[in-house]
Amino acid sequence: MEPKRKLLATTSSQAQGACPDHMKDRFSDLPNEVAHQILSSVSILDLTRFGTLSKKCRELYLSTPSLNFDEFNNWNKSSYAKQFKLLSSLDRFLVRRRENKIQCFRICWSLSYGQASSLYNELYGVVTWIRMAVRCNVEVLDLELRIPDTTMLELPSCIFRCGSLRSLSVHCNEILTAPSLVSSTNLQYLKLTNVTIDEGFCKWISCSCKCIKELHLEHVEVENITLESLSLESFSFVFPSYCGLCHLNISCEKLEDMHIEWRFASTSSRSFKVFAPNLKYLNWIGNLLNNQNLGKLMRLEKAEIFLKHGVDNNDFSNVLAVLCSVCRAKVLILSGEMTKALFREGPVSTPFDDISYLGMHIESLDDDIVPAMVSLLRRMPNLKTLCIKSDTSLLIHKPEVCGFNKEFWKSQNLAFIDQLKEATIELSNGNNELELARYMLEDAKNLKEMVILYLPQQSTLIRAVNESKMNSVARVIFQEKQRK
Repeated sequence: MEPKRKLLATTSSQAQGACPDHMKDRFSDLPNEVAHQILSSVSILDLTRFGTLSKKCRELYLSTPSLNFDEFNNWNKSSYAKQFKLLSSLDRFLVRRRENKIQCFRICWSLSYGQASSLYNELYGVVTWIRMAVRCNVEVLDLELRIPDTTMLELPSCIFRCGSLRSLSVHCNEILTAPSLVSSTNLQYLKLTNVTIDEGFCKWISCSCKCIKELHLEHVEVENITLESLSLESFSFVFPSYCGLCHLNISCEKLEDMHIEWRFASTSSRSFKVFAPNLKYLNWIGNLLNNQNLGKLMRLEKAEIFLKHGVDNNDFSNVLAVLCSVCRAKVLILSGEMTKALFREGPVSTPFDDISYLGMHIESLDDDIVPAMVSLLRRMPNLKTLCIKSDTSLLIHKPEVCGFNKEFWKSQNLAFIDQLKEATIELSNGNNELELARYMLEDAKNLKEMVILYLPQQSTLIRAVNESKMNSVARVIFQEKQRK
């Protein structure tokens, strides 16, 4: 009975709000670094509540190196008095921390659309927090500020002189003033979103960011970008809609990864030049330019090229030049427009001996694309994987008969067929994909697996594939898809 009495006593004490000794304040017994790691994902509101639990919790509350000033957009700012109280409480928190190190500091703040005095207090508060973080040797600073169009914000220059800062993200609809070129920085990561910069800011990156490894520009308004860096390894410029960028010049010897999404209405007076001899991964989406030079990318492993002609230009005369630059890639993925452009420009003469994977993202394998595809495949004798993705949203219920059957493919005597091991084909409007699949099943003796994606109304085509499957040892997987 004694163990039962102890269990009942324990249950009774917990029901009355007491805890047994072995359950008291287990969190406080954790090593500080473990406790700080747990608290790093907690918002400042929950962190403040945590700090009221015990003396040890208060110490951890004031010394945690990761701070997240978020969740304030709809909290306690309904009046000027409440908003002022919130700002004051956050100010006091940072003052009480004294100079305890801040490793990571995130500020997500929407400035009120109210009185000028309220806006001034909020701006002053945000800038003060940034200065305090710099004094506490911040390493990662993430600023997401939503500011009325009529309000000007100038980030404190101490950010760009902070020797401890390794990562900086700025997301705000403001103009960023170029820092002084004499202010060197140890930044390794820089991300700018929804800001406006000038060539002077790019020059600061080139001259003062000697340690930078990653640079990401998203929805950044800038007229010209010129970057020269001996340390940059990853670069992206993403502007999904039309933008005003005219010239993009990249000269980065260690650059390995580049993602460009650049669209514009007019191709005139625009250029794209790259010197990146060690580039491994290229993703380029947008419009083809009249003036572009990617150089020889001898170490390229993967290239994804999805280009369209400009609104004022139907000339694809530079397509072959682009493909020549990426011919050493092992993986090549092209859009349908790029492939069609090859057909208009003439046979492909550049060898693609290193390409082992070819992906094509097309509307459908129509008669305009097949000759260009043949021309490409003829230059890829070592191709091992072929993937054709179609836009199923364009399909009609009854397939149209197209003009390239399996006998046509057999007559081309393509060398890649003896190396092919895997294929994925998404059936579209017409029979060209189906005939290509049958050709590969019958002639690709080393083919190990084929995946065929089809819509419910295309299920009758499976019989034709199964007839060709009888002559192949490959595993054929049929996957039914739903219309997008």
